[in-house]
Amino acid sequence: MKKINLTAPAAMLAGALAPALALAASADPAPRLGLGGGLLLSVVYGLVGILLLMIGYKIFEWITPFSVNDALSKDQNRAVGIAVGAIFIAIAIIVAAALG
Repeated sequence: MKKINLTAPAAMLAGALAPALALAASADPAPRLGLGGGLLLSVVYGLVGILLLMIGYKIFEWITPFSVNDALSKDQNRAVGIAVGAIFIAIAIIVAAALG
């Protein structure tokens, strides 16, 4: 059986990737946006988050066999309110992880 030398391909790969790695290491990790750009991005991300929360609530209302709005407003069902709050928190965590 012939032995295969795995160090030669690894050394060639490391040599080929060295300029790209050096360039990536020297690049600025995040461009400076300033106060206005950061504020604008915060507002946009906030609006996207609120929109996704509303979509998640509508999906929750669609899959339940009863009207969530009626249970919250007319019946004042606290259990449904707690469930809706938990859905909001879960969706917010997912959206924050996706946008962050």
